[in-house]
Amino acid sequence: MKKVSAKTLIFGAFLESVGSSFIWPINTIFIHDYLHKSLAVAGMVLFFNSILTFAGNFMGGKLFDRWGGHKTVIVSTAIGLLALVGLIFNHSWPAYPILLPILGFGVGSAFTVINSFAAQIDEVDRYKLFNAIYVGTNLGNAIGTALGGYIAGIQMTLVFVANFFFLTLFFLIAIFWYNNREAPKAKSERIKVEKTKLHPGVGLMALFLGASWFSYSQWSSNISAHLTNLGIPVSKYSLLWTINAVVIVIVLPVINRLVENKEWFKRIQIPLGVILFIVAFAAIINAKTYIYFVIGMVVLTLGETLVYPGIPAMVSESTPKQEAGRYQSLLSMSSTFARAIGPLLGGLVVENSSYNSLYFVAIFVLVVSLFILRVGHRELLNGQKNTFKA
Repeated sequence: MKKVSAKTLIFGAFLESVGSSFIWPINTIFIHDYLHKSLAVAGMVLFFNSILTFAGNFMGGKLFDRWGGHKTVIVSTAIGLLALVGLIFNHSWPAYPILLPILGFGVGSAFTVINSFAAQIDEVDRYKLFNAIYVGTNLGNAIGTALGGYIAGIQMTLVFVANFFFLTLFFLIAIFWYNNREAPKAKSERIKVEKTKLHPGVGLMALFLGASWFSYSQWSSNISAHLTNLGIPVSKYSLLWTINAVVIVIVLPVINRLVENKEWFKRIQIPLGVILFIVAFAAIINAKTYIYFVIGMVVLTLGETLVYPGIPAMVSESTPKQEAGRYQSLLSMSSTFARAIGPLLGGLVVENSSYNSLYFVAIFVLVVSLFILRVGHRELLNGQKNTFKA
């Protein structure tokens, strides 16, 4: 078996995201139209799925530090594959709402392992590596979402078969090419890690990440309802996410070059991304026509390419490699939790006020997140100068 490399991590992220993206875009439609449940029930199922994904993020990081990444990713992916076998043969009610969160747990744990492994690789620039993983993930999303709707139109069972196929490929790669870069900890070392004080800078960066995801998640939830209210068809809303994936695949290689050659760019990368998020929401205030949402999505995506690959890279450079699982899982958990509650809280704002109010709330949260980012970054830099104490 070969030790995990940057290339195998990128390819693994691609395979896992292709498989997952066959299912997630059609979850609500499947529960509502095929299983004949209300949208409220669909929302509860997806919320529970997010909670189990959150738990998977946590366990993936914890087991990564204890068992090592190789054993953790095999067990995590096996859980996902077993859930998919169940879904292939029975995706009726109540099997679907039971097996879907189990799948989320396995995939959430496996993806945390990918990020944790990336935090241990020294031979490539970490910013460049996390950017490349993000490209692989979003390229997989673009392919999976494009094919998923077509496959679902033929037969719903084929959606789960396709997911199973790609997750099996990832499973095989994990067995042979995801061997540990460092030896798993002895029992005495595990106890020491458990007593290590949480790096305050990482906690603040996780809070920043959650705040930004709260705002971003409105685009994948409440804004879709707003477009249909304006008479814009669902197909055009789906096109926004195709634009999102295309922009990511085109722009991130350019960002990789800047990260690799321009040290100053690393310093402004994430704040600039947040500012672009703010501009994206400002662009759709009082918007009535589709073109404003296209402009908003392009600007939002440019911000996304700067913010989301940059945070795990920044944290990985400022925390011990032997605790990579702990810190990367904290970031994954923060993102998952924000994506779970963001649509719910945003929906409450819309119900009690208006979509413009939602946009202003999102902008306010993003402005506050800039201050959290500044303090968190300063704490990370201070942490690099000190020895981590048990």
